[in-house]
Amino acid sequence: LFGLVKVQAEGQRRFVADAAHQRRTPLAGLQAQVEAWAQAANAQPAQPSVTLRAEQVNKLRKATRRTSQLANQLLALSRADARTMHPQPMQRVDLKELCETTLQTHLDAATAKRMDLGLDVQPAMVMGHDWLLRELLGNLVDNAVKYTPEGGTVTIRCGERAGVAFVEVEDDGPGIPRAERARVLERFYRVQGTPGEGNGLGLAIADEIARAHHSQLELQAGADNRGLKVTLRFTG
Repeated sequence: LFGLVKVQAEGQRRFVADAAHQRRTPLAGLQAQVEAWAQAANAQPAQPSVTLRAEQVNKLRKATRRTSQLANQLLALSRADARTMHPQPMQRVDLKELCETTLQTHLDAATAKRMDLGLDVQPAMVMGHDWLLRELLGNLVDNAVKYTPEGGTVTIRCGERAGVAFVEVEDDGPGIPRAERARVLERFYRVQGTPGEGNGLGLAIADEIARAHHSQLELQAGADNRGLKVTLRFTG
């Protein structure tokens, strides 16, 4: 019991430290923008209003979306800690249904980029935590759609290979250099030159969930040595 309490306390400490470190940038930018608008409105007491340009509204939306995503990812990371998940019982999870549901969730984002988001699935059942595996697969697909250029291809797979169940996401995007593949699983690490404003948490969350299922993520180049293929094998 004391061991479990110690693990949970350490998990909470890490979560608080991560949250405090990462929330500063998006929240600071958001606060600075709102403060500037408030000062502009207060400078004209007779007509306390501010007209915003479309560019400013889009910046505000971008900042709030990033803050919301960061909060959700930090909560997911805290809940997925392999050490705190160990005592919780696993249940049967239908990987085929999981893949089909994940595709539907990300179809709009893929369509907006004219991407081919497809399925290559076979029936497979595993013992696991359904909600965590949905988080894992969702993060993998979200990363693939986000970083693959317009018109690209993302494929979600599941089934069995040599009697071992697996789930996999492959894209034909920029990929990750071999030397960087271990580091991208670290919290908040992003490959230098990566476009966009991600938080560097998607793959870290997925890896934490993989370890909670007594496995680990396998990162490889995709077909024809293009893109990235991320595989989780259920060996436990």
